[in-house]
Amino acid sequence: MITTTVPSTEFLNLDYLSARKLIFPAGDSLNLVLVGCGGTGSWLAPAVVRIARLIIEKFDKSVHVHFVDPDVVEAKNVFRQNFCQAEIGRNKADALAFRYSLAWGVEITAWAKHVSAVEIEGSYNSMYLLIGCVDRASARNEILRFTSRHVCWWLDCGNFSSAGQVILGSSLRRPEDPFQLPGFCSWLPLPSAQHPELVSDPPAPGEAGAFYASDLSCADLAMLDSQGMSINQRIAAEAADYLVRMLLTKDLNRFATYIDLASGSSRSRYITPENLEAYHD
Repeated sequence: MITTTVPSTEFLNLDYLSARKLIFPAGDSLNLVLVGCGGTGSWLAPAVVRIARLIIEKFDKSVHVHFVDPDVVEAKNVFRQNFCQAEIGRNKADALAFRYSLAWGVEITAWAKHVSAVEIEGSYNSMYLLIGCVDRASARNEILRFTSRHVCWWLDCGNFSSAGQVILGSSLRRPEDPFQLPGFCSWLPLPSAQHPELVSDPPAPGEAGAFYASDLSCADLAMLDSQGMSINQRIAAEAADYLVRMLLTKDLNRFATYIDLASGSSRSRYITPENLEAYHD
């Protein structure tokens, strides 16, 4: 048997040691909306459905799952995305909804359109959690506009080459003191506030970040060998952990995680007053 020792606290991030836990508000119902069912979204989809099933059974709460993507499965998608040869030509959202609805007994609404055209009905006290797995600034702007119409949390998943990030925020109005309840936090800045470049025009070819905000899709970048075969699954796994900690174990203490596969490293920004001090409405 191989044993390891728990690392001394001197090696731990001081922000981690002082991090607060996120309070995710409880509404009458929860809408889990997966926006983008391609590179990352297709791998994250089964986790979203499993989490929905657990919330329904464990907390006896009404949960509605929505998959949103206007694109169809192409032959170039099969090698890197969570699709098979038999699904080529089928809408991505519909293919995943059919598969995982049968697997987990959870009703999933598939929207074969852009999120700007999606109208999800809900009660006054409904909560929306948008899980963005899109690869263009224009699509993120559509998500941003959606957050302006609903009380939303937005978990943004993005990547390029062999690196990426998972970022969480809320369209809720910032309270006077998000840390009023000792040990907890009730608000986080939207991903677009943390990183305005996510919703800005792409840089010119050759500029820093050109691939990051490129007009090329993830699938096209993969064909150019600029997208790794495993980065999407890694980002999906990180996003799934955010969802578990937000919705099930209630112990999420970070709001942004940055991953680099080339160096084998990841780092997170933790929920502390100091880290949120710069963000205001």
